[in-house]
Amino acid sequence: MTKRLPKGAWFALAAVAALTCAVNAAAKPQLLDQIVAVVDDQIVLRSDVMSSMTLVAMQQGLSREDLTPDRVGELFEVILGNMIQEKLLLARAEQDSIEVDEEIIERAVRSRVWELKAEHGEEEFASQLAEGGVTERDLRDQYRQEFRKDFLRQRMYTRLSQQVEVSFKDVQEYKARYKNELPPLLSISHLLVEIEASDDRAAEIRAQAEAIIDRLKDGEDFATLAKQYSSDAGSREDGGDLGYFPRGRMVPAFEEAAFALRPGEVSAPVRTKFGFHVIKVEAASGDQVRARHILIPLQPSARDVKTAYDKALDLAKKAQAGEDFAELAREHSAHGETAKKGGRLPGPFTQENLPSEFADVVKTMRMGEVSAPIQTEYGWHVVKVNDDQDGVKEIIQQVRLQERFDEVLSETRERLYVEVRPYDLGYGSGPQE
Repeated sequence: MTKRLPKGAWFALAAVAALTCAVNAAAKPQLLDQIVAVVDDQIVLRSDVMSSMTLVAMQQGLSREDLTPDRVGELFEVILGNMIQEKLLLARAEQDSIEVDEEIIERAVRSRVWELKAEHGEEEFASQLAEGGVTERDLRDQYRQEFRKDFLRQRMYTRLSQQVEVSFKDVQEYKARYKNELPPLLSISHLLVEIEASDDRAAEIRAQAEAIIDRLKDGEDFATLAKQYSSDAGSREDGGDLGYFPRGRMVPAFEEAAFALRPGEVSAPVRTKFGFHVIKVEAASGDQVRARHILIPLQPSARDVKTAYDKALDLAKKAQAGEDFAELAREHSAHGETAKKGGRLPGPFTQENLPSEFADVVKTMRMGEVSAPIQTEYGWHVVKVNDDQDGVKEIIQQVRLQERFDEVLSETRERLYVEVRPYDLGYGSGPQE
């Protein structure tokens, strides 16, 4: 119902915190902190970098086993480099009179933290932060740093893009150069055919939920039936108990049904994207209700999977025969966000950061090719490696823009005093530039 906290990711908070404590314990007493870099008149402290590692570990879902001394050293170097780059960006922004809109940064920070709390619940969010040895203020500071750097980079890209030109000839030469091999940067489009349960399948699952309701009417215990039949692993062992929750926590159809019930009442079958629910409200308190539920998943049949595949295959053949892929995506793709853009995914992509669901297939393709249907958890995808004028032009622009961006930062670095000092992680010193 609600998304539960990904324990692997949050465990990394505690892992990094424990690692940091171990490093501090192993380090020499006088090395409570160190200046690890100087950029003009700004310093970077060892503690700043270690603090950032907590957020990075959480985002990457690193486990304690992943955080070996070598891995920690690698992360330290990467984060230190990012911090130096941020200070160079700030210096260049000041030189170019690019102002940081702090209100935009703060809104982004508030939104990200609110999303985490809404997704995981206030109590679990707070307890896991405490377990990881960080505070909400620490988390906000890390996001603030991340968003400020992204903001500055984007503003600088926008300004530098006026200096980058790509001609029709450039596009043709790029396509000719990579005619027989996959280029280092790719523009990708896709269309999605969802695997949906048929009406007959839905009627079958609804009948199972109605049979459970009949047993409840005959006096059987809700919690006992939940333990026996509910597929919601998060609440099943508690007899389907979801505890108290306010509006906005559950998916709309479930929430509407739950808040319409009085304590002790049981709903008719409620259909959501998860399946059919039988809901019982146990109590109400203010603007919250306490409810139990039994979830019967609405899983498509093998025939439903085949029906979706046949549709995806038909669309793939049409695109391979020359029909406009963008038009097919606009008309048939179930992925609304990209369908209105003709299926184009935000990129460009390198071969290393291709969407994991498509990576193995795309690496065997060439520019202009359209794949056979690819199954993922979302359904059947048809993928195209774009070779149209706009797609290739975007790739070349991105390459030249990044080159110009690197040149600007290099110029800024040469103008400023930048020093990376040796640092001690408790089991050896880090490198020095």
